[in-house]
Amino acid sequence: MWTKMTRAMLVGATLSLITGAVWAAEAVTYRGTGTYVLARTLLPLANGDAVMHLAHDTMATIEPSASGFMSGDCAGLAHLTAEGEYSSQIFCTFTETEGDSFDVRGEGKGDGGTVEIIGGSGKWNGATGSGTLKRKWAEGNRGTYEYEFRISTP
Repeated sequence: MWTKMTRAMLVGATLSLITGAVWAAEAVTYRGTGTYVLARTLLPLANGDAVMHLAHDTMATIEPSASGFMSGDCAGLAHLTAEGEYSSQIFCTFTETEGDSFDVRGEGKGDGGTVEIIGGSGKWNGATGSGTLKRKWAEGNRGTYEYEFRISTP
């Protein structure tokens, strides 16, 4: 004994569920390696610690990706204790192609860190997610890193 209203409500609910599944966020895990050149300004503190303004340009591989590469610009602050412990907070924009970029806010300790994806443009418009990275320092303010970012887009 289905009424027209009951059928309409059932059809509406079913379409809502189907539409919700179609519009669910797509999550992709991106992995790669990169190199960076670091520019920094050092501020020695009276207690023997130091604070550094950080800025670096980076080039990285990105998989999966049609282009295979991306560039990045980063800026932030780091704290280096007199005992040699390192921590940082940094913001970066990574660009794969013109119009396709994503932004991260990162926190590092020692040679590793975590990132939060805080938006983007193009295919990463409205992106969210998280990730990890592992750094290796080198002579002359240079280094390499490995990363894994899980990015969801609406």
